[in-house]
Amino acid sequence: MDPEIIPMMIFTIIILAMLGGFILLLPITRRLGKFLEYRMTERTRLMENQEKEALLRAIESLRDDVAHLAERQEFTERLLDKPRSGEPPRG
Repeated sequence: MDPEIIPMMIFTIIILAMLGGFILLLPITRRLGKFLEYRMTERTRLMENQEKEALLRAIESLRDDVAHLAERQEFTERLLDKPRSGEPPRG
């Protein structure tokens, strides 16, 4: 056998093996890709719902904090508006 033909044969075998592998694995990789995409969208939906719930809890907590601050402010304003005993009235 001619020694120059052996590298060409090896190259041809490698190219054919790559093509065959590509043809055989293409449907499998497509199916795997669709499966992974489905799983990621499901996780994203779950995470979105969890994030929404967390945001709603945070907003509710902030509302409570603002309500408490408003009560404290009203109390402080009432204390400041009351005349102190022993001091002349303002005005």
